[in-house]
Amino acid sequence: MDIQLSGELDESIDALLEPRQAQLLLIIARSDYPLGARELIRRLDGPDKRLSESTVNRLLRQLDQQGLTESLDGRGRVLSKTGRAVAARIAREERWRRQLGSLDIRSLSDVQDLLRARRGIEREVARSVALTATKADIARLRQSIAAYGESIDSERRRLITVDFHKALTEMSDNPILRSAATVLFDTRFDVFEQILDAMTAGRGRTHQGPHEHEEVVNAIERHDPDAAEAAMVAHLNRLLDDASGEVSDVTQRTIERLLREHATMPDIHSGRDWFDD
Repeated sequence: MDIQLSGELDESIDALLEPRQAQLLLIIARSDYPLGARELIRRLDGPDKRLSESTVNRLLRQLDQQGLTESLDGRGRVLSKTGRAVAARIAREERWRRQLGSLDIRSLSDVQDLLRARRGIEREVARSVALTATKADIARLRQSIAAYGESIDSERRRLITVDFHKALTEMSDNPILRSAATVLFDTRFDVFEQILDAMTAGRGRTHQGPHEHEEVVNAIERHDPDAAEAAMVAHLNRLLDDASGEVSDVTQRTIERLLREHATMPDIHSGRDWFDD
């Protein structure tokens, strides 16, 4: 059952909570009445179910001190206004993690799907940045293009090819676009950049990237959102074209190797750090 809670949120608080404290907050949030340590232990899941009553009481005192819980005359704990807001954020993040857990790059079709998603987000990012970009922003973008150009004939380009897109996203004044882009640029998709690089190189189009980035920046510098959007769409359409159609045997073997290596990598996305700044 989803938790619908209200209250203003100090986002720095829940970032400091340890997992056991966060779990206690969620359990209390889902209860219709105050909960004491013994009842909380009964409702705990996994290894936390072995926590002692003294440990749970200590964690509750810490939550009290942070202003997240309140004791009701010895009947148990309830959430404060701030606690309700923090619990709501944690619950949202848990839902996001479950939804994101199935996302991964397993085939060329996934590469194409990710590019289409990026096209939808990054065209709006380019528009928003064109309206607000400063001289410092323009300088940073051109520096990113120069760095990519300098590494374009080396393996290093695979490590920095997406830096331009990340820098552009960080400049957007739209927090929803920035959050959506954070998902699209998650480290779980690093293999995407490597596969796309292999396909672009196989088609002899590696050197087109810096020029296309330059078109985006030129439009942003003119503060022309329509041109910036068009340039970004053209760039991503070209990448989508690179990721479609037949590939050479050499490129196919490279892609298969990258996917195998990615499939055997340990899962590093099990913690709440996905959503922390």
